[in-house]
Amino acid sequence: MNVAFRWITKTPTTIFAGKSYSVKFPYHQKNIHHIDIALLDDLEELADSYEKALISEFAQKDSARFPVFDLILLGIGPDGHTCSLFPEHPLLTEEDRWVAYIDDSPKPPPKRITLTFPVLNHALRIAFVAAGEGKADVLSTIIDNPEAGLPASRVRPSHPGQVYWYVDDAASAKVKYQRSEFKL
Repeated sequence: MNVAFRWITKTPTTIFAGKSYSVKFPYHQKNIHHIDIALLDDLEELADSYEKALISEFAQKDSARFPVFDLILLGIGPDGHTCSLFPEHPLLTEEDRWVAYIDDSPKPPPKRITLTFPVLNHALRIAFVAAGEGKADVLSTIIDNPEAGLPASRVRPSHPGQVYWYVDDAASAKVKYQRSEFKL
């Protein structure tokens, strides 16, 4: 697996919320798949519905058992969770579903739906974004000590998939992994 580690020298609010740094790229509305908010009161039905929508989309392509996303953008929590996949949660062992629900999240909101590791690990590219000194310890564990098994370190796309990390100086302060600067 190839990992590219980048850090951002500008403040995260400037990069991610600032209008002057907005990135526009062409996309087709048909490629955006929203959850059905009418099903928010029934998590199992919501997850099933979203999974069926993804299956319908990806069944038309040359997908194997799981979809192959071009890019999935993720963040990390202070406990190393990502994509609503929390440490020591039974959902970490899901091997069949594309989309699953969680109704006992240790972080608000308690009810969520998420893509599963098999889906994440079939993506062509995963881009993680992390900012701030509050992420320094957990980012160091994820990058430098992946055998600790935190959920974010378990995101390892199969070949030819790649993982990219976009982090600021504060978040990467304790990371030992070699970095390369990202330039806008």
